[in-house]
Amino acid sequence: AWPSPFADDQAGLVVLMKASSTMDASDVQPSRLERAKHKLSDLLERRDGAATGLIVYSGSAHLVMPLTRDGRIVTAMAAGLSPALRPVDGDALGEALELAGEILDRAGVPGSVLVVADAVSPSQQTALAAAAPDLPVQFLAVMPPNAPVDPGLEQAANILGATITRLTIDTSDVEAIAGRAKSDFRRAPMDDAG
Repeated sequence: AWPSPFADDQAGLVVLMKASSTMDASDVQPSRLERAKHKLSDLLERRDGAATGLIVYSGSAHLVMPLTRDGRIVTAMAAGLSPALRPVDGDALGEALELAGEILDRAGVPGSVLVVADAVSPSQQTALAAAAPDLPVQFLAVMPPNAPVDPGLEQAANILGATITRLTIDTSDVEAIAGRAKSDFRRAPMDDAG
């Protein structure tokens, strides 16, 4: 077996970015989705070339960028995302999580997931419990600093044992997320399986 190109002490991170119509809201300037993209680019700068992948989801989930060490590509791909491109509006977080688990499995790397979202539909709860049970998840809650966290997102975090980080005006939010992604991850699947 060839060594994985990612085999080092840096865990992979799959970012699940919600691009539903609610992410168009401008209660966070310039919009929730645009702010989420800015935060993603800040986060990638702090990942120092650790492998990062990007999935976008609304009513369905799509792999935008598989794990790569080139943060600029991920930022560029994210820049092109808009709710107008989504095939169907909605919330397929469970599907997105399953996809993230598969991507990390296929790459054979340790890793975790960051969900960038404004809310989680209560209808996703059953799917979440089954999606990727051993995968550490954290949320970046995309909402104004003074707004309450969406109850569905709080419930989802409870089911997943996930931490919720709220948007901050400075970069303390992405610093917290980057630090957690380095320390809390699922180990790579063993090579000798099967």
